[in-house]
Amino acid sequence: MKALAALPLVLALTALPRIAEACHQLSESVWMCAGTSAWAAAEWDPYGDGASLLLDDYTLSFTEDWPGAEIRDGLTTLEEQFVTYAELAKADGNAPLEVKAQEAFDIPSGRAFRSLQRDHYNDVETVSAVMLAEVDVVRIMLWLDAPRNTGWDKVDTESLEILGLLRNVCADPDTCDGPNQASVKAD
Repeated sequence: MKALAALPLVLALTALPRIAEACHQLSESVWMCAGTSAWAAAEWDPYGDGASLLLDDYTLSFTEDWPGAEIRDGLTTLEEQFVTYAELAKADGNAPLEVKAQEAFDIPSGRAFRSLQRDHYNDVETVSAVMLAEVDVVRIMLWLDAPRNTGWDKVDTESLEILGLLRNVCADPDTCDGPNQASVKAD
């Protein structure tokens, strides 16, 4: 009888969102293995047919279907694909107010191109890291936005951490284990 009385509590607790998760599925093919990073406690903010992750003053948006994503011929570099994206954004009236730095580099799961920039959308100015990452063979666009008074160094550090957490698999939701990668435990 005690077991039956406890059943509603157990069901209620399992239905609640987990406070910290090792794995966040960003797309069909890309995972963010947050582990013990602060991003393990990020909250999901669903909208339309997508979602963002919210952590403190940061908003992380992501998609495999961004303007220019159709250039997937295997020959186009991340830099070239980012130029196409930037040209389309400019044509839509969404050019950055300022570009602080742009660079391409290797990440644990592949390669990335990142633009640190000041953006303006819907009357809101942000300091942003716009990132195009190649995770295994899949490319994903990520936007990390912070309030306009955030220092470049903070957005730089946070965006590098995010890129380092990207994986093509999350075999275990508690550890984010996968082939050829270290285990990262959730808090």
